Amino acid sequence: MTAIVRPSAPTGDTLDTVLSGRRERGNAVNVPSYPDHLLSLDEWAALPDSGRHHVEVCEGVLIAAPPPGEAHDHAVVVLALLLDESLPDEWRALAGAEVLVADDPLTVRCPDVVVVSRALVEADPDRAPVSEVKLVVEVTVDGTARTDRVTKFSEYAEAGIPQYWIVDLAGPPVIAAFTLVDGWYRFDGEHTAPVTLEAVGSTITVAPSALVPAPVDPVTPAHR
Repeated sequence: MTAIVRPSAPTGDTLDTVLSGRRERGNAVNVPSYPDHLLSLDEWAALPDSGRHHVEVCEGVLIAAPPPGEAHDHAVVVLALLLDESLPDEWRALAGAEVLVADDPLTVRCPDVVVVSRALVEADPDRAPVSEVKLVVEVTVDGTARTDRVTKFSEYAEAGIPQYWIVDLAGPPVIAAFTLVDGWYRFDGEHTAPVTLEAVGSTITVAPSALVPAPVDPVTPAHR
């Protein structure tokens, strides 16, 4: 499955330079330094990937968050594979693809899962235009709940993405589904049990409990 990925950065340009800044003498705390202006698309494209941060741009401002963790990543993989295998062949589900939400001021999001056309994936652009995204999924973790439920909720609605799912793993897994109606998202329900949801004109059965790894039973030592 082809991914829409960020182009390579120029030699010597590192995200740590932007995010980490200098190390103060006598302690191990990095003092951050930040761009002194709103980022352009060219400047964003020049930043390298950073495995230590989840990086996006909101209205020209660089936003970096810690990696979301294994439980989050498990849910993303399960949902991306389920959607990709269940949808008609003209659609593809991608995990972690960049989406150009707006170019002035620049907003680039990296949703957990997006559904776009097979034709777009085969064209392999650097990032997906928001007009090509038909479904977006965000898996909420500590530190992203307000962004996913408020900021991105309004961004995605105003950009015209037809469907939005929010997955919450804070307790028993929950999927909230929304459909764009007259420019805003209609709440279609919140589900903890297996449910059949509409996705890009098809129906998909999702079991929220499958989005978290199954518990591992401890092995009882054999008695001698």
